[in-house]
Amino acid sequence: YLGKKTTNILKRHQFSEDGDYEGDPEVYDSCEPVVLPKQKIIAASDRVSDQYRLSELLCNPVCFEDPANSVNIAMDDVGVKRQRETRSKDSADTNESQKRKSAYNTVIRINHDSKRYSLVGGGMKLTLRYLIAFLLSNKLTGNRFQFFTDGHTVLNDTIRRCFKWYPNFGIILDWYHLVKKCKELLSLSLRGRLIRNEVLAGLMPCLWHGLTNQAIEMLKQIEPGKIKNDEQLAKLIAYLERNNDMIPCYALRKSLGLCNSSAIGEKMNDLIVSSRQKHNGMSWSKKGSLALAALTTAKLNGESQVWLKNKELTFKLAA
Repeated sequence: YLGKKTTNILKRHQFSEDGDYEGDPEVYDSCEPVVLPKQKIIAASDRVSDQYRLSELLCNPVCFEDPANSVNIAMDDVGVKRQRETRSKDSADTNESQKRKSAYNTVIRINHDSKRYSLVGGGMKLTLRYLIAFLLSNKLTGNRFQFFTDGHTVLNDTIRRCFKWYPNFGIILDWYHLVKKCKELLSLSLRGRLIRNEVLAGLMPCLWHGLTNQAIEMLKQIEPGKIKNDEQLAKLIAYLERNNDMIPCYALRKSLGLCNSSAIGEKMNDLIVSSRQKHNGMSWSKKGSLALAALTTAKLNGESQVWLKNKELTFKLAA
C-alpha cells in the first residue's frame, strides 16, 4: 500500500519512481532556510560560556533554524536476528550460528509544529522515498528539512543523494554519538586513561561549542609521547573533518531550545522494532520483521483501526 501510494504521489509531483526529481529545478532552488532573528541568538548567547566569542560561535556552518519553519527528521537503521532459510541438523555446527546475519529496517520520525508521524521501510533508500512522498503530500516543502542522525556515513550519503533536489535541508550529528566516537578512538589512540581524560577535557568543550577546527588542531598538537596508535588518532581527525558541516554549536542550540539529538529516532527504533523483536531466541525473516514493524507503526500513528477496517492510511501529521 505504501509503495503504491508513494508512487502516485511522486508521479503527481514530477518525481521518478526512484525519487529523483524530473521537473523544473528552479521550483525548489529558491527555498532558503528561515533562521531565528540575530537578536534572539545574541540574547541566548548570554546563557552560554563566555570562554568563547560570539563571533566564533556564529561562524558555525549549521544554521539556527526557526522551528516554526522547520521539519525535524530523525532517521536510523535497526537490525534483528535474521532467520535462516534452512535449519542445520548438526547442532554442534557453531560456525554457522556465528555467521548469522541481521534483518534491517529503517525507521524515520517526523516532527513539525507539535505534530508527528513515523515511517518504516526495508532499507534506507526505500524509506527515504516514502519520506519524500510524505513531505510532498503534507505540503511541507518550503520548510527546512533538518535531519538528525548518528553519523553513519552510508546513511548521511544516502540522505544527500535523495534530497539533492531540495537545497533547504541539513544534517546534524547527534551529540551522544559524537562523544561516544571521540571516547572510543581516543582510548585506542592514547597511552592510558589519564591522558585520554586530559585530552577529552579540552576537546569536548570545543565540540560542544561547534569549534570543530579548533578541536582538530588540538588533536594534531598532542605530544608524540602520549600517543600509542597514530592510525586511530588520524581516524578521529578524519572523522571530525568529514563531519565538520554536521557539527553545530550545540551549546547555543540548547540555549535557543533547538533540537541537538536523534534520541527520538532511537526511541522509535525501540517502540517499533526492538521491544517486540529483540528477545532471546527470536529470529525473523526480512519480510516478517518488516510486516510486524509496519503494523506497529500504523498503531503508533493512530492508524491501525483505519487500516484494519478500510485498508487505508491517512498519511498525515497528527497532533
